[in-house]
Amino acid sequence: MVDRRSVARPYGVVIGGELHLGVEPVFENGVLTRLRPHTGVPEPFVLSAPFVNAHSHFEYRGLMGRVEERDFFGWIRRLVQLKGEQTEDEVRCDTWIAARENRSSGIALVGEHFDRPHSPAAVREFGLMGRLFAEVITFLEHETPQEKLETVSRKAAEATRASGLPAYVNPHALYTVDEPSLRWIARQGTPLSLHLAESREEADLFRSGTGPFAELMTSVGFPLPPIGITPVEFAAALGLLRANAQLVHCCEVSESDIAQIAASGASVAHCPRSNEALSCPIAPIRRMLRSGITVGLGLDSAASSGPVDMFAEMSAAMRLAHEKGEPISPEECWQMATEGGARSLGMDSWVLGEGWSGPLLEIHVPDALGVEDLIEGGSADKVVWRNPTDL
Repeated sequence: MVDRRSVARPYGVVIGGELHLGVEPVFENGVLTRLRPHTGVPEPFVLSAPFVNAHSHFEYRGLMGRVEERDFFGWIRRLVQLKGEQTEDEVRCDTWIAARENRSSGIALVGEHFDRPHSPAAVREFGLMGRLFAEVITFLEHETPQEKLETVSRKAAEATRASGLPAYVNPHALYTVDEPSLRWIARQGTPLSLHLAESREEADLFRSGTGPFAELMTSVGFPLPPIGITPVEFAAALGLLRANAQLVHCCEVSESDIAQIAASGASVAHCPRSNEALSCPIAPIRRMLRSGITVGLGLDSAASSGPVDMFAEMSAAMRLAHEKGEPISPEECWQMATEGGARSLGMDSWVLGEGWSGPLLEIHVPDALGVEDLIEGGSADKVVWRNPTDL
């Protein structure tokens, strides 16, 4: 085989969340072998590893702008209502639109949750990688919990065949799945992605057995969870807090919760735009990072977060952390949108450096002096895919 050497000439390269100016990557047979000072006139773009959408719901793309409620409980009740009114063809179309938007905006990996069986094919069609999570909900379902677990197990197997990616039986949340089913899922030991400690309503349910979730569960005879503990403590007691667990949101968590998450090795998927839209508490991301917790950024669903845009998500993460009085840096945000998200999905090699052979992003924001300039000046339409073998 003839060796093929190529050089890209961006004006900067983002590595480990930091923008390095004045360097150019050298590739041999599509593999990055070294970075060196510029040897030619740089072009007006920056190179980066692709983005990672650590938490997504493609099937709700068609509900963007249709759920007007801005309290979490009201929003989720309205979402369930609208979901029941959709046709299968509408949902199938929505998942393809969402997958295409993710890919075109620079996202390569996704942590995709699904209830209806269309996301897996859409993920494959648009060349996305990652993990799929087939959601189990046993609250207000026609099937028995055992029947639901069997149904979702079949869905997960079908999703793997349709997507070529690993798909797992996955609990939606602690308040939508009965305790025996949660324990059964925990015993399987497979990767999971659990909505956890997202809202004040969820906190009230666990803290005192009050609030709209408690009232609804009581009205239909669904057992309440243990009272007087936190959702994180209950997840740990069930065996759901472990190294291959991704905890989605974690907005309402205590210092002891953070310490317990860190000790378990679990990661967190942070969805700031969704949390803000649904009046959730601001997640203490600064303290999580300081505790050594891996944090990825997720775009959640278009029904809560709006258009697919990782730049907007990073900007929201910085703004909300500042409002909380616990700021995080642009470099940390970029890392969450790339390497952190990948690690939260079980992939440890998502750092652009020697040995990289995957696709690249050209980000066309001219004259950026740092990562914050890229975030504030970037948008989905300023991203172009590049394959190292085509350089």
